[in-house]
Amino acid sequence: MMWLALMGIASALPTRSVDALAVGAQVLDVVVSNDGSTVAVLGSGGSVFVVDMATWDLKTANPCAGVGGITAAPGTDKRFWAGCAGGEIAWFEFGSSGVKVADSASYLAEEDIIAMASNDTLVFALAENPFGDGNPQLHAYNPEIAEVIGGGFPSILSYKNVEDMEANLSYVYLSHGGASFSKVAAGAGGATRQQGAPSASQTSDIELIGGSRVFVAGGRSGVVEFQNGSNILSLFLGEDQGVDGASAIAASLDEAWFVVADDERDEILFFGLDTSAGVPKSEQIGGFPFSKGAGSVVEFGVVAGYLFAGTDSGDLHIMTDRPWVVSSPATPAAALNGERVSVSFTSDTAGDWTARRGAKSNGGGAVVASGSVSAGEAVTASFEIDDRFKEGDNILRIVVEDSDGAKGHDSTSVNVDNPPTKVRLRNADVGFGDTRLIVSLNGINDEDLSHYVLYLSAEPFEANDFPTEGPGFVGVDGDVSGAALNLPLRVSASPGKDKTITIEPLTNGVSYYVAIRAYDMAGQESKMSDVISERPRETFGVSDLAGEKGGYACASSGGYPLGILAFCGGLFGFSRRRSSMLVLMAGMGLISMDAKAEVDSEWPQKGSTLDDFIGRTFEVRYGGMTLSDPNINQVFGDTGHDIVWLKYGVTAFDLIGLTGSAGYYKNTGKRVDIDGNKSAEEDTLKAYPLAVDATFRLDVLPEQFVVPFVGFGYDYWFWSEEWTGGGSLSGSKSGTHTTVGAHILLDVFQPERASRLQVGSGITDTYITVQWRKQLIGDDAGLSFSGDALTIGLKLDH
Repeated sequence: MMWLALMGIASALPTRSVDALAVGAQVLDVVVSNDGSTVAVLGSGGSVFVVDMATWDLKTANPCAGVGGITAAPGTDKRFWAGCAGGEIAWFEFGSSGVKVADSASYLAEEDIIAMASNDTLVFALAENPFGDGNPQLHAYNPEIAEVIGGGFPSILSYKNVEDMEANLSYVYLSHGGASFSKVAAGAGGATRQQGAPSASQTSDIELIGGSRVFVAGGRSGVVEFQNGSNILSLFLGEDQGVDGASAIAASLDEAWFVVADDERDEILFFGLDTSAGVPKSEQIGGFPFSKGAGSVVEFGVVAGYLFAGTDSGDLHIMTDRPWVVSSPATPAAALNGERVSVSFTSDTAGDWTARRGAKSNGGGAVVASGSVSAGEAVTASFEIDDRFKEGDNILRIVVEDSDGAKGHDSTSVNVDNPPTKVRLRNADVGFGDTRLIVSLNGINDEDLSHYVLYLSAEPFEANDFPTEGPGFVGVDGDVSGAALNLPLRVSASPGKDKTITIEPLTNGVSYYVAIRAYDMAGQESKMSDVISERPRETFGVSDLAGEKGGYACASSGGYPLGILAFCGGLFGFSRRRSSMLVLMAGMGLISMDAKAEVDSEWPQKGSTLDDFIGRTFEVRYGGMTLSDPNINQVFGDTGHDIVWLKYGVTAFDLIGLTGSAGYYKNTGKRVDIDGNKSAEEDTLKAYPLAVDATFRLDVLPEQFVVPFVGFGYDYWFWSEEWTGGGSLSGSKSGTHTTVGAHILLDVFQPERASRLQVGSGITDTYITVQWRKQLIGDDAGLSFSGDALTIGLKLDH
């Protein structure tokens, strides 16, 4: 009874045909989606339609060219599969945006598909035989894994013509007209034909009940049953039960009835259904006339409370005992917040009605209007659009309940255009700068957002002062005009996108008041944001606070900056070849020696030439500095001073290292006012340090796991500062540093891999290295990069 609960209806027999939807061609198949929300119809000539059970609208579907069959998609609620010309299959479904079809079809057979069926897992397609005039072939496809099923498929039928095809987990059943009927094993693909049938049988529409009962519309033979065990067609409902001719049949397990379209009696006949046995009962329990002037019923589709009957004249009849409701489109179809909307409707049955916003079932949604209606009376439901209606299309379902509790419905929609959401503006979103205010606007998500308008004035105002729009700019002496500031300021907008807005020039020290409204495509405006006040004022960067003038020094501390540059140039120009000459210029003379490819892992080292005792080393380091300059910390904070170093040099006797280093440091903060309050203006400090080091390490044991070291060196730091508004300053600082730390040998963990690395690359030792650095960079005049640094890195010795 799940569909009954979803539709909000009581169980009863259909009593009349309430509407006929024109398909335009003979109906070949009527298929209900797995969730009962949509009915698909196949007409002759390959035309495909879907009926939306909410609105009863008939919409065209074009899943592919030359559709020869349709079926419900296994395991997917609203989806169908269509069999196409050329042997392809493609899915289609109906949703909120209309009929959607597959981006591409799946190849299944070599020839045109002429019928479709499905069970809980597989889709079956009957295709023309690719070899001349042979009988059709049945193919199987698993849509979950997008795979064609082989084994016994394709299976060749015993008959050429096909009237209908249905499937369960065990078999695929096919009626061929006359007394011909066959089945194909759903798993193995073997085909079997009927072994006997009533002589007057004209097999057509097939109805499967439960997992094993198979009933067939047999024409003048009435309703016949196919016996799976004996493969015999036997009479089940005939003249003795009041059936003179059966052109279509269907069953409703939920409502326990079985329906027969009697083409001889011109009637729709209902019988009880024994749901436990899966068989119709012999007693008629209802029925109503259905004239041949409407065409003969050839296919049925059952959805809880409704019976769909497709005819050979090209109509799809909707049959029910529920009130039949027909609503007009909403007026206006698109409404603004606060406007009234009207929907007119009629019902062919008297009852009580409700108009339900956002309802997907007869008992769902929120009631926005209600009343009573007489049969055939035109009634108007009227209601006001408010904040409870969502932006965009809103479903409006008109539900009529008769005196027996049966509910009928129709649905329409109204497009609602609400005012935009109020912009959230906080104190933290309005920052100051030097003669400027900087506003960080948190974007709203309204889909029809058009733009924002920012209001600013030196004269105080409140949001309640302006039910619409906002104040013009009022400045103080010395301010430029509002026109020069483009105030009120229109700001382009995209849904969910934040904005940064700068208003300048303004007068420092003056309190200005800021508020923002959002506007949508229809020109509706949001409520005004909170009003925030802020004062522009002079700001100071790290150089300002330190009294830094900038500039570069060639030799400010004993001449060693030039030595650093020369030393680094020599090291980084050093060739990797074994015979290359190393030139070291560190302000203490010229040293010339050959670099060797391998270094012994023991001490004292043994060798006959200087080449046997010299190696190369490379390090990459990363870590954080703790700087002592209070000006840097005021602008950038005490933490986050991360730095990266690349280091290259030579080693002697595994005890002494002479290296050159290059580093990179960057930090971004906010400029401050005279009281140290952070502004909205950014300040960026960069440094490019160079250094030379002399290091002594205690590496005296073979494969020593931990190697402690100490060192001393000189530094030369190039630096630059940039800030909001395009200002910049740069210069250099020099100084010294001392280091202490330890290298941790990684080779002991993977000695075999270390040996292969040495053979392949010449790398003799690999270390994780930890270093503490005490640096004195700069002097009392201006910026200082003095402080401590803790870094960790990777060290490779050659």
